[in-house]
Amino acid sequence: MIVQNVALQRGLLAGESKCRSTLARPALRVAEEHRRPLLVVLTLFASAVIANAAEPPLARTVGFYHWGGQYPTSVSQGVEQIAALGGKLARITLSPRYYVDYNLGGGCYPNFSLSAIVQEPDVKKALDNEQIEVFMLTAYDGLTFGDCIRHRHLEPAFYTPSNIAAIVKEYSDLTLYLYETYRHTHKRFIVSNWESDNEVYCGAAYAYAMDPAFRVACNARYQSAYEGNRSPDDSIRGLILWFQSRQQGIEEGRNRALNRGIGGKRVYLAPEFCVVRALRDAGFKSVLYDVLPFVIFDYVSYSSYESINQAEPEKALLADLNTIQDVVGSSAIILGEVGFARSAWTTEGAVVRTDRVINAAVSWGVSYVFQWNMYDQNAMDDFGICDVAGQPTALAEYYKQRLKVTNATAYPVVPK
Repeated sequence: MIVQNVALQRGLLAGESKCRSTLARPALRVAEEHRRPLLVVLTLFASAVIANAAEPPLARTVGFYHWGGQYPTSVSQGVEQIAALGGKLARITLSPRYYVDYNLGGGCYPNFSLSAIVQEPDVKKALDNEQIEVFMLTAYDGLTFGDCIRHRHLEPAFYTPSNIAAIVKEYSDLTLYLYETYRHTHKRFIVSNWESDNEVYCGAAYAYAMDPAFRVACNARYQSAYEGNRSPDDSIRGLILWFQSRQQGIEEGRNRALNRGIGGKRVYLAPEFCVVRALRDAGFKSVLYDVLPFVIFDYVSYSSYESINQAEPEKALLADLNTIQDVVGSSAIILGEVGFARSAWTTEGAVVRTDRVINAAVSWGVSYVFQWNMYDQNAMDDFGICDVAGQPTALAEYYKQRLKVTNATAYPVVPK
């Protein structure tokens, strides 16, 4: 599936081609934008001290996504920044695009496998960070994405017995390695992926549902772009097979660890989707309704822009979380991405809306929340905790204060 290579070039999709609505608050005057952020942060922090004094520490629920960005040159650099901020949860990406994604050069990682990339010195340094207790891994295996071009996991015809066995083995080997390497720690690892609805619908599921012109263009090139898949329905079937194979591999890896005297649960599966309403309301299949009911998972991950970009983000998010719980039959829900671009919402607006969303998510009882992103991708794709020069933004100060509200030691939340 050639067109979907764009999906892992994360910076290209962090703007309007993500699962995001086009709602954006009009910009405030520039003078206001630069004068008020610190006051806003301090005000929100004071409110948090009062409201959350008896609550568990935010650091056990809210973490940070580190996927590239313009400034960093490694995975470990971003994870160290998360730890310095007071974070205990980190989300990183593991794929054959490792060199490109983390500004380490060009080209595709040779002979890629997930068990090999986690032993890459830079990645292992990140995973070894003692402060990080939970890693969410946006993981793509070498068999289905080894050439950094085609996402063969969406092709039903690819799932021959030998290919299924190879996929299962790759996730089994990864799971066993994580169990063995981190058996004497409290670390947990959640295997996920990037916004499956977007992967199925030409990189922009929300646009497919809402924009007839985009939908016509996507359908017209679908078969050539998706390696012979005739329509999104074929890709939905392939996605089910991929999730099932990943789950089988993780379960096999757990059993291999158990046979070596390493019990408990350390590695989990969390398929990610990014549309709750738009696709179904328009009469199209979606991952929430047409994939997740057919796979076994520990958590589900919702990249939540369809909800949080509404005029009333708390109301929309709470309603959508209830819908997700009803559909999947579980409250083990992760918000795999939340975030607001400063160029769209202003610096002040991004902090205020982040605070509203975080408070709503925590009050509902989500398992985890991951803030997109540690570093700005560019001057316009500016969701970052740090800007393109690596300097902290107002959002960094907000989290630095919020994560200090309660600083007790806490261990990871297991699925409910």
